[in-house]
Amino acid sequence: MDSDEEFVDNGSGKELREHLLSPEPDGTSKRTRSKVAITSLKGANGGYSWEDEYQRPWEIVNNKAEGEQSLVYLVQQMIEARKKKILKNPTTPFQRGIIRTLIVIIDGSLTMLEKDLRPTRFGAMLNLLGEFVDEFFDQNPISQIGIVMMRNGVAQVVSEVSGLPEHHKDRIRGLKARQHGRIEPKGDPSLQNALELARSLLGSNFGDPSLGSSKNSKEILIIFGALFTSDPGDIHQTIGALAKEDIKVKIIGLSAQVAICQEIVAKTNFLSSSQTRSLGLSRHYGVIMNDAHFKELLMDCVEPLAVTKESPEAKVEDTQGVPVIKMGFPLKHSISSTTTNGLVNPNFPALCACHPTRGSKDLMEPVSVIQNQNPSQSPGATIGYVCPQCHSRVCQLPIVCPVCGIMLILSTHLARSYHHLVPLMEYIEVPVSAQYDSSHCYGCLLQFPNGSEDTLKGASSRYRCKKCSQDFCIDCDVFVHETLHNCPGCESIPR
Repeated sequence: MDSDEEFVDNGSGKELREHLLSPEPDGTSKRTRSKVAITSLKGANGGYSWEDEYQRPWEIVNNKAEGEQSLVYLVQQMIEARKKKILKNPTTPFQRGIIRTLIVIIDGSLTMLEKDLRPTRFGAMLNLLGEFVDEFFDQNPISQIGIVMMRNGVAQVVSEVSGLPEHHKDRIRGLKARQHGRIEPKGDPSLQNALELARSLLGSNFGDPSLGSSKNSKEILIIFGALFTSDPGDIHQTIGALAKEDIKVKIIGLSAQVAICQEIVAKTNFLSSSQTRSLGLSRHYGVIMNDAHFKELLMDCVEPLAVTKESPEAKVEDTQGVPVIKMGFPLKHSISSTTTNGLVNPNFPALCACHPTRGSKDLMEPVSVIQNQNPSQSPGATIGYVCPQCHSRVCQLPIVCPVCGIMLILSTHLARSYHHLVPLMEYIEVPVSAQYDSSHCYGCLLQFPNGSEDTLKGASSRYRCKKCSQDFCIDCDVFVHETLHNCPGCESIPR
């Protein structure tokens, strides 16, 4: 085939190699200089320079003469803006299900090997999932979690439904240790298989169908990294079955919004009107922007979902009334140095009814029998709890009794779940003034800035409770609303 361009001889291979290896006047060869040029593209973190975080240093103003433009003020302003964003939680009381059963569906497909999150999507998801388990059980002590993974077109149970956080964290640590081996992300995801498996796990909630599904809030959280799903059947039938059984679904996308995910969220959360649909989709379906946004969306799932009027649960309560839940407060058995309970022999090893659970894979593993401790060594050691209904022994609380099916909790667990139903009222920001009634924070006794400093900053740094009229700093405000859930000023009022 003829060519229209003229042939230009750049030298043979031997001459070209000699040209590349010929030294420069400074003594370095051209090949060495090319390596130096490539090395200069490396960033500070070891990767390439375009992988570094985008920074704009010209926006950082460090002018100590003017307080409002100092670097310290800019950092403080960013921190307070972040804390104010956290405090934008609704304080209106809603009917919520505090006894929750949440199935977390994680994506284990090939797309989770992408490195837009460090180290990979799969690794970042597992790291945040461990933090989510701790926060979930801290805010919902009488709830349960199960973990399901989509991998290679099928769905498999990673962690069975349980109320023990250490059980789930051990399974997550196992995935971290084996993610570079046989548990490495592979294949395509299947939303239908995962939803059907989660539906079957939620259908056997608390192990006894006679307890009634309307008493428990059934939820599914999907962490979806792909842009497609490979299903064996009609996924719309699965969505209809989820809506019929009042199973609510929330989705966190790692890539972009997917149409089938929007339909799942809209139908399972009963978003009918256009205005409610647009508002509900943003609340129940979010796509991450970075690592911090991923954690924020995941931690939003800690709070129980509100019961809507269109849900079957609300319709049942309108006709049959609010269901009564039977719970048990077990007796704690501790070893006494003087007396020994007849049901517990400290010198004889004992098994609890909760290890292993019925139908678990742990039945095939050897059971470790823990010898009771010597009464003379630890007279106040707790060796278990006894169910008040069937007198079975369990080792941890809260838990559902494996023998009789009653839920065993402590009074503190019930009190920690109550704040979701009656949230604490938000504190109002005190307007800027030349003089204030308080000079220190009521919570941590931190000294507030005076009026002249407030004029420069444009904020009083004081947040006041509407009931007790006590002033708090922004740190105490966040701690009271996010962790304590009780106002120290209101609790200190004598009654």
